[in-house]
Amino acid sequence: MRHHEIGRVIARVAVTGALTCGVAVAVAAGPAYAAGATLYVGASAGSDTSCASPGYTTVQAAVDAASRGDTVFLCGTTPYKEQVIITKSITLTGDKGATIAAPSPWVPSADPLPPQFTSDGLLAPQAIVFAWGKGVHVTIKGLTVAGPLPGNGGCASEEFGILVIDGASALITHDAVTNIADANTSLYGCQFGIGIGIGHEHWPTVGYASNPVEHFTGSATITGTTVSGYQKDGIDVDGPGSYAQVSDNTVTATGPYSLFGKIIAPNGIEVARGAYAQIQGNTVSGNQYSGPAVAGGSGILLFGGCGDPLVTHVFVTGNRVINNDVGIYLGNFDPTCTVSTHTRTGDVVSGNWVFDSAVTNTNGFSSSPSCAYQAGIQDQAGVRDVIAFNRISGAGYLNHPTCTAGQPYVTYKIDLTGSIDPIVFFNH
Repeated sequence: MRHHEIGRVIARVAVTGALTCGVAVAVAAGPAYAAGATLYVGASAGSDTSCASPGYTTVQAAVDAASRGDTVFLCGTTPYKEQVIITKSITLTGDKGATIAAPSPWVPSADPLPPQFTSDGLLAPQAIVFAWGKGVHVTIKGLTVAGPLPGNGGCASEEFGILVIDGASALITHDAVTNIADANTSLYGCQFGIGIGIGHEHWPTVGYASNPVEHFTGSATITGTTVSGYQKDGIDVDGPGSYAQVSDNTVTATGPYSLFGKIIAPNGIEVARGAYAQIQGNTVSGNQYSGPAVAGGSGILLFGGCGDPLVTHVFVTGNRVINNDVGIYLGNFDPTCTVSTHTRTGDVVSGNWVFDSAVTNTNGFSSSPSCAYQAGIQDQAGVRDVIAFNRISGAGYLNHPTCTAGQPYVTYKIDLTGSIDPIVFFNH
């Protein structure tokens, strides 16, 4: 196994067939309800008839008062600085530019968390919008969800823009999720800060004393949404039973903190530990690392095994993947986390445009001298994965598999080192 880290391969593990024309899968469409009431949130409370006379001054109060099928409408563009916990099937929307922002200092909602947080002593997340509960379906439409988050003063934190777990599902459409990172610049190397989290296989206890398996499942359709300025992952789909349709989004690893690309290896879209997803038509860019560790960022990352479930038969099709250390990474390891699984994984990477203009990663390859590592598509561990009809170009992905003092970088269009019987054709 090449020992460069692609995103959070080891750091987060401690704390995924045949080619077809597509897969029909029902992803978080949600139940149909009769049109409900609209509850308005504004600067002052009135008769709750419109934004001219809203009924609530906090989003959480309106959510708590809403019934299934109702709409909570955010008035104006002044950010509502609060955590919002949703345990019922409602729509959350608002005026153009309406924003829910992390409070600072962090003031958690008084609404309950899933019972495992108490029974298992789990660390409470700093999740700005948090949907949970079996049968709960939330539509989040046309809103901005904004950080940064104040954290806990150390790496023992869990920070999210939107989090969907414990059996809930969501339609996240035409939103902006931005700056989901810690406000403390000294914590930029911590492995948290996820724009949108769907499901979570492991969850840490208070103080990160342990990291038990909790099987927090979630599902979502994420479409037309911009995710930017995340510290670790833009969109993360995690754990068996979790699934998402991720289509036509823009996921960009940029933000107000120029240090991000130097001290943490970010991932644009990650599918991990037994989760399933279809990743189609997205633009994913800027997931790069230039710090001192043997590490690298990835645009789209499929990661399974190492004692957790594999990620199998995921479709990654028609995406634009631009200026990432590794454009698309496939890794399904055996329980030792050193070699490929011997179980068929059959992930499909097809019809993507993968481009990198330059070699920017400085230490992504474990060798002497220290060498950069970049690849358009890397299948480091998988069985019978399909890589077909992709267009891979740019100076950052030229085929240069040998590292020397004079040319201290290893680059590939497609790196199949470690994979078993890949099916590769018509890539250029």
